[in-house]
Amino acid sequence: MKRYDAIVIGSGHNGLVAACYLAKAGKSVLVLEKSASLGGATTSVKAFKGVDAKLSRYSYLVSLLPDQIVKDLSLDFETIGRKVSSYTPYFDGESDKGLLINSEFDQESRDSLSELTEGDDEAIAWESFYQSIKEFAEVVAPTMLKPVPTETEIKELVDPLTWVELVENTLAQSLNDNFFDDLVKGVVLTDGLIGTFTSADDHLANKCFIYHVIGNSSGQWRVPKVAWAF
Repeated sequence: MKRYDAIVIGSGHNGLVAACYLAKAGKSVLVLEKSASLGGATTSVKAFKGVDAKLSRYSYLVSLLPDQIVKDLSLDFETIGRKVSSYTPYFDGESDKGLLINSEFDQESRDSLSELTEGDDEAIAWESFYQSIKEFAEVVAPTMLKPVPTETEIKELVDPLTWVELVENTLAQSLNDNFFDDLVKGVVLTDGLIGTFTSADDHLANKCFIYHVIGNSSGQWRVPKVAWAF
């Protein structure tokens, strides 16, 4: 019977990455998969009969795949950013409008927030809040490719106020402290609720939020350089 240094159960993207790194380190690796295809949640299939297009049924965006992994494993894989981060329709009492937030917070985004809230305060708060997140992400994201640090070690890396807002407070507290408009709070909260089935008062939402905003030290959600859609 052949012996292996490592056996990876499941060929999802995490399992495949782990197997590749082990193999690059000179280990003999066996990957076991019960499905007929590799890739787990990232598997693409022809979902519509007669349509020559492959779609992923689960993973429609790439937000947390570090560029370093793509480089280390010499993957022929390119991602691109999205211009628009979110668009939220609303009715202002007279007509239908929408809150537009671009991935790069620009004048168009500021104007959209100012139109919604009839002032500049919320746009200023948005820019300040996400600047803190950017600084948090720049120091926390690189630790995901290293041995897992302790909570104390992570805390020492980041701004104390940002730590309180993202880790110790609930998202509900932090959003209420930073923003006054409920629609704006809802847009920010989106990253904390995806797939959690919880509320802003649950610290589980904090974990989900942090997970979504630190990818590649920028929090930018990317897409593979092919045709795509929600």
